[in-house]
Amino acid sequence: MQIQSPNREIVSELYRSLVLLGAESDLLGTVGSWGDSLPEEDVVANLRGWNEATVKELKGRIEHYEISCPRLVCSQDEGRKNVRAA
Repeated sequence: MQIQSPNREIVSELYRSLVLLGAESDLLGTVGSWGDSLPEEDVVANLRGWNEATVKELKGRIEHYEISCPRLVCSQDEGRKNVRAA
C-alpha cells in the first residue's frame, strides 16, 4: 500500500491559517514541509512534540499566575461559586 502525499492546496491553506493565527516558525516549517521534505511520521512526531511543549509552557504560566496572585485567584474562585449558586 502506497501512502499518498497530502493535498498541497490543503497544506497551503493550513499554513496560511497558522500564519494568520501567529504561529511560530518551527510549527510553520513542519506544516510547510509536510509531504514535501518531511514524511508523515516526522510531521506527526514534530506536531506532538510542539503541542506537548506548548501545553507544558501554558501550565507553567498558569501556575506562576496562581502563585503570584493568590488573593486574586481565590476571589475569582469565590465569584465563580457565587455565580453557580445563583
